[in-house]
Amino acid sequence: MKRTCSIRLLLGIVVLTAALFGCIGFFTGTLKNWNAYEKRIALLEEKNTELANAKTEAQDVKESLNVVEPYEYILLEEKGYVAVYHTDRKTLYASTDILVSELPEELQEEIKEGKYIGSEEQLYNFLENYSS
Repeated sequence: MKRTCSIRLLLGIVVLTAALFGCIGFFTGTLKNWNAYEKRIALLEEKNTELANAKTEAQDVKESLNVVEPYEYILLEEKGYVAVYHTDRKTLYASTDILVSELPEELQEEIKEGKYIGSEEQLYNFLENYSS
């Protein structure tokens, strides 16, 4: 009987020790993974900062060089209405029923000088916003 109790006690101690070391190993591994995760996050934040700075620098350089984006269309005033031309100012793309006098003053001035539009999508957005 004593021997059985001793074996059970020894077996219980072995099981508890194994469970304890298992838990320690699990949490140690989790801690290592967490530290690696934090390092990756720090590196990603650093890269994002570098990319944002590079983008800002590129924009500053672009602005300082007065780089002009390619335009597809130009809005001009024709007989009191907005007319859409290709950028050569000779080839009519479309006539509109938008009265220049009904547009905001700042926009009227732009159209009198020639308001450049970069894409067909931007053109349709403009026409949609200012059409009756």
